[in-house]
Amino acid sequence: MEPGSVTPFAAINDVAGNVAIVLDAAMLAHEVLNYHPLVNTMTTSISRAGLMAFLRACGHEPRIEIASDAPSYPPPQAGEGKSISPLTLTGEGREGL
Repeated sequence: MEPGSVTPFAAINDVAGNVAIVLDAAMLAHEVLNYHPLVNTMTTSISRAGLMAFLRACGHEPRIEIASDAPSYPPPQAGEGKSISPLTLTGEGREGL
């Protein structure tokens, strides 16, 4: 298995429907999600709704489970616009990241 291949986008390769897709509820608190597109040399952004539509189009009804702690900041409420970014990398303080 290649780095970056464990991603929700891998559902497209499971045409037989042998894989159960389980998503972390805390991850879905974000409007925009980022994943590797089957390789770890790139990152692709997709909306939460877009991810759900993609998985369903691939024949997978995702199961939502609590697998981690909730984010330490509140997710945006309906109509509030973009999600809050937990980390902004600008200017000083980026060294060593």
